[in-house]
Amino acid sequence: MKASAIFQQRSLLCLAAVAALAAPAAHAATITVAPTSTDAATAGDGLCSLREAVLSVNAGANQGDCVAVLTEAYGTNDTIRLPAGTYTLTRSGLDETYTDGAPGDPATLPVVANVPDATAGDLDIQKSVKIVGAGAATTVIEWSAAVTTPDRIFHVIAAAGTVNVEVEGVTLTKGETRQVGIKAGPASGAGALATTYYLRRAGGAIAVGPGAAVVLIDPNVTGDANSDGRGGSLKPGESDPGGATYSLTLTNVIVDGNSAEGDGGGVYTAAPMTATGSTVRNNTATTNGGGIYNEGTTRLTAMTISGNTAEGGGGFFGTGSNTVNFAGSTLSGNTAVGGGAISGRSGVTMNLVNTTISGNMGSDVGAGLYTNGSVNLNFVTIAQNLAGADAAAAGSGINVFPASSSANSLTLKNVLIAANKKGWVTGMDAAAIAALPSANCGATGNGIPVVSAGTNLSSDATCAAWLDDTSDRNGVDPLIDILASNGGPTQTHKLLAGSPALGTGRADATVTLDQRGTTRDATPDIGAYEEPTPPAVATGGGDGGCTINPDAAFDPGLLGLMGAAIAGLLLRRRRQRAAR
Repeated sequence: MKASAIFQQRSLLCLAAVAALAAPAAHAATITVAPTSTDAATAGDGLCSLREAVLSVNAGANQGDCVAVLTEAYGTNDTIRLPAGTYTLTRSGLDETYTDGAPGDPATLPVVANVPDATAGDLDIQKSVKIVGAGAATTVIEWSAAVTTPDRIFHVIAAAGTVNVEVEGVTLTKGETRQVGIKAGPASGAGALATTYYLRRAGGAIAVGPGAAVVLIDPNVTGDANSDGRGGSLKPGESDPGGATYSLTLTNVIVDGNSAEGDGGGVYTAAPMTATGSTVRNNTATTNGGGIYNEGTTRLTAMTISGNTAEGGGGFFGTGSNTVNFAGSTLSGNTAVGGGAISGRSGVTMNLVNTTISGNMGSDVGAGLYTNGSVNLNFVTIAQNLAGADAAAAGSGINVFPASSSANSLTLKNVLIAANKKGWVTGMDAAAIAALPSANCGATGNGIPVVSAGTNLSSDATCAAWLDDTSDRNGVDPLIDILASNGGPTQTHKLLAGSPALGTGRADATVTLDQRGTTRDATPDIGAYEEPTPPAVATGGGDGGCTINPDAAFDPGLLGLMGAAIAGLLLRRRRQRAAR
C-alpha cells in the first residue's frame, strides 16, 4: 500500500510537471540579472543589476542597463531571473516618512507616509513579478555589512491595484530595519521616565503592505503595555492608505539572519501568503514574530522555522481575522516571552496537521503554542519545549488564555505531547532541565475552551482536564527519539519500538500521509510521525506447492523457460544412466 501510494504521488507530480511545461507562459517580460553586477540604479556599467530589474518591472519598460526578453510586452506578471551568485545591496535610504504632528504638542500622534522608491534602500516592488534564483544554496541576496544604515530586502507596496509577488530559489539575509526616534511624547502616568514617539518598520527581509507605524514607547512599563500603537504595520484604527491588494508566494526560499526593530524579523505580511519548502531561521524581532509576523490568510507547507527570537511568537505570530494552515512543517529552537514557537491572537484560526513543535523556549508561558484564538491540531507532535513560568497552571507545550470571543477554542486529535517543562532559565544544563517539572498543558486564567477529538497522548497528567475522551491517554511515556532527519523535507521525532503511539491513532480521510510523506496506516500512529508497517512476508501454499491464479494472463515467455528446464532434466537423467 505504501509503495503504491508513493508511486501514485510521483506519477501525479510527473503529470503536473508535463502540464506546467505545456501551459502558456503567464509572464510577459523576462529580465536576467548579471551575477557580477553592483547595486546600480542607473545605466553606466553595461550590467543589469537587481535594483535596475525591479525598477524596470515597476516602470513597465527597460531601466538602467536591463534589456528584457519580451513575449509580448511588459505586463503585470513579469519575471526577474537571478543566476547563481551573491547580489549585495549597498544603496541605503529610507522611503517611509512621517509628519510629527502639531509643533510643540507632544500629544499629537505623528503620521506615517509610505513613498515607494526602489532607487535606494529596500527594493520596493509595485507590480506583480516572479523573482527566480538558481537555488537557495547558490543565489543569495544580502545587505552589505559595510552599510551603516541597511534596510529590508523587499518591500511590496503600491498605491493601488493588485500586486502578486513570487520568490523562488533564493536566500535572503542581513536585512535590517531600525526604529527612528521622532520626538518626545506626553508625560507617563506610570513613572518619571520620558516617553518617546518612534517610527517602527516591520519585516527584516520582506514586508508586504504598509510596513511602518508610529508607536509611543513608555519605558516605565514593560511587556505589551510598553507601547501604544504597536503590533504591525498600522496603529489600531488606521486603514491602509494605499488601497492595493497583495499576495506573497515563497518557494524553496531561505530567510536567514535578518532583524527588525519592530514586528517580523524575517517576514512581515499584511496579505495572503503561501510558503512551500522554505526555511525561516535565525531572525530577530524587537516585538512580535521573530520569524514571521502574519496578518493575512496563509498556508505554510514543508516549512522549517527555527532559531528565531521575539517578544511574542518567536517562530510565528498570527493576528488579524484570517486563517493560517501549517502542514508538514517543523518549528524548533525559537525563543520568545510567550509563544516560543507560535503565538496566535483571538481573530485567527490556525490549523496544524502533520507538524512538529519541538525544543522551543518561552521565558514566560506557552513555549510551544500560546493562543486565545481558534486552533485545530491533528497528527501534531509537541515535545521538549521549555517555559520559564513556574505557576501551578502554567503550560509549556500548550498554554491558552482568555479570548474576547466565545467562538474560539482549541481542538486536539491524534496529538502527541511529551516532555515539555516549566521553570526553565537561560543557561540551565541538561541535568537541571531534566529535573524540571513537566507542564505539557496549561492555561492563563480561564483560557479558551479545549475539546478532545480523541486518540491524544500526553506524557504527564497536566492535560487530563482537556484529554478526557475515553481514547485519550495521560501520564504515558510515548517513547520518542530526538528531533532528527528521518526522511522528508523537515525534521521529526521518530517513534521508538514499543511506543504506545504506534497504531493507536484515529484514521482521518483527509490525512493519508505523515509529515515526511509516508502513507498512514488504516489505524495510524499518534503524532506527526508514522512508523511504516513492515511488508507482509510472502508464503507458499499449505503443502509447499504453487498457488495459481486461474484468471491470470499467460506469459508466452514461460514456454521457453519450461522447455529449457525440461531439456536440462532429460540431459541429467541420460548422464546418470550412462554412468551406471
